[in-house]
Amino acid sequence: MMAQFWRSKSLICRFICNPASLHPVLPKKNTPIYPFPSGKIGVYTRLFDYCNYRFPLTKFLIGVLTFHEVHISQMNPFGLAKVCHFELACRGLGSNPDLDVFRAFYKLNRSGNWYTFEVRDKNSYCYTWITTSIKDWKE
Repeated sequence: MMAQFWRSKSLICRFICNPASLHPVLPKKNTPIYPFPSGKIGVYTRLFDYCNYRFPLTKFLIGVLTFHEVHISQMNPFGLAKVCHFELACRGLGSNPDLDVFRAFYKLNRSGNWYTFEVRDKNSYCYTWITTSIKDWKE
């Protein structure tokens, strides 16, 4: 049912692309995410379900991806969720998220064909519980 929900371009604009001036384009079925058309970026819609991201992306997320020289389409949802959790924790504590502090807790790691963030030091962490399984995130 969720897959059918995301097939509607107007629903994508309403729930993900705010403002709609980003001109989202739905690819044809079975179209690979890469290479994407000029001026567009490819993202899996599960990124929005599981990681709670919306467009436009935050400056902090863009800064993390830019620093590590990875594209959002190369990231595993677990890694993106860690960025989101870190940013929300910082804002909840009344401070702005900082790339250097994020990097003190996390390092970029390759997980199969994807990139993710893993805890840098097993004795220091931002939170004690994390989701361990996300089914069908590439749909």
